[in-house]
Amino acid sequence: MNAQNLETQANSSTTELIVLENASSEYAEKSTNSGAENMNTNTKNPVLDFVLNVAETAKYVWQRYAEWIIDVSWGKLLLASLLTLIVGGLLSIQSFANWLVIGSLLLKCFIGKEDQVQTNTTETHKPAEQKPDEES
Repeated sequence: MNAQNLETQANSSTTELIVLENASSEYAEKSTNSGAENMNTNTKNPVLDFVLNVAETAKYVWQRYAEWIIDVSWGKLLLASLLTLIVGGLLSIQSFANWLVIGSLLLKCFIGKEDQVQTNTTETHKPAEQKPDEES
């Protein structure tokens, strides 16, 4: 009797081990499949989209601002700076207006010279084109 009980217990424990192994392998397959399914979904992160749009807009505004500073004359820049300081004082944002004016003047001083030098060198190094009628 004792031998039969031991044999029955051994068979039941073996069966339990097989069932547990099958259950764990099924769980592992499900977890890997669900992970793959999660990675393949195209969910959009609205916060990330917003931040990327703000960064793209800031880049666009900065480029247009720098181009305007380079292209505008000194007189117009000084007039715009004076108006910026007046409006900044009226709106109580003097520090922002001061930094904007100082930054604009520095951009005009440093970036404007580089752009003017590059433009002048390309104009002076252009070969003179002669028309075929004027050769004779």
